[in-house]
Amino acid sequence: MTKKTLKERVLRISLVVVLTALVIVLSLQIADALCVQPPEEGNWVNTDPNTRGITRIQLRFVCQDQILNGEPYPPGPPWYVHLYGKCHPTDCDWGEVGAHRIGTDQIYAFYNQGFAKRYVYAKMSQYRPGQLWVWIWTDFTDPNRPDYGMHNWFSRQ
Repeated sequence: MTKKTLKERVLRISLVVVLTALVIVLSLQIADALCVQPPEEGNWVNTDPNTRGITRIQLRFVCQDQILNGEPYPPGPPWYVHLYGKCHPTDCDWGEVGAHRIGTDQIYAFYNQGFAKRYVYAKMSQYRPGQLWVWIWTDFTDPNRPDYGMHNWFSRQ
């Protein structure tokens, strides 16, 4: 095989490779975001207007459908929970904490209030369509105070 024939052959193979790569690149489509607004996201009010517990809850979802340096993006938890408890004359703001969806399909958040640790679980009700069920376990640091759990139903505000 002559030098000229070899050169032509390499040129043809290179052209085929470049054209194949071009066809592949042009056929790719831009991926759309995979996140859908979860039904729990939003502002909720207790269905019992006379509650002595949690009066309102805000659930905020952050779509993390991208990976940057091996980590979900944007950084931080995918959920945020903001609770308000019954106080007078205005409700007590418990603040906002990060949260995650756990294996039971519940959104789980943790509040450390110093005098008590609160474990918060929220899930759309299977028995009351369109309502949010929230269960909170309170673990007091004072061993003389009994721990307790309470659950409430919330409707979208």
